[in-house]
Amino acid sequence: MAAESNFVDLAKKVAEKVLAPPLFVERHKSLLYQVTVDNRLKVTVNIKKPSRGSSAFQTDLCILEKLDKSTSIPRVVIEFKTRISTHDVLTYSAKAAKHKQIYPYLRYGLIASDEFFVPGRLFTHNEALDFCATVSGLSDIKLRKFFSDLLRAEVKASRGLESIAFGSVKTRLFRNVPTLKKQ
Repeated sequence: MAAESNFVDLAKKVAEKVLAPPLFVERHKSLLYQVTVDNRLKVTVNIKKPSRGSSAFQTDLCILEKLDKSTSIPRVVIEFKTRISTHDVLTYSAKAAKHKQIYPYLRYGLIASDEFFVPGRLFTHNEALDFCATVSGLSDIKLRKFFSDLLRAEVKASRGLESIAFGSVKTRLFRNVPTLKKQ
């Protein structure tokens, strides 16, 4: 499989083909992990244009939805690795948790290009990642279909979470269930 940066480029191209406005994709998008106010109760960060180093972490790939001329919200963040270590799970799970404090509807996950199966360490150490996919061995056509199906499902989940988080939908059931797929 391709090195991480080449794989991100491929994923971005697939996303650009599948996503229709108001959805769009950005590479290296910075998202807020905290919003603070100073002693005059003035917000200390740029909420509309977060930047790395100013209460924002940079992401590999971010699916956003344009709400109006000056406002876009993140729907899905995907971090790409060739292989997934315990350190990766701990780090990205912590980042996901921080981002979700600001964006409660955000879906956050990892994709590993050189792994055949989701490693057990993900189930042991994950606290806030919503998905993890391994794509080694998939043909180009299967990879593109897999990725486009994943994007559509995660955008749909994000919109559902947004409806719940901001009170327009009430629900009796929430479930977090792994998808078991044989390849």
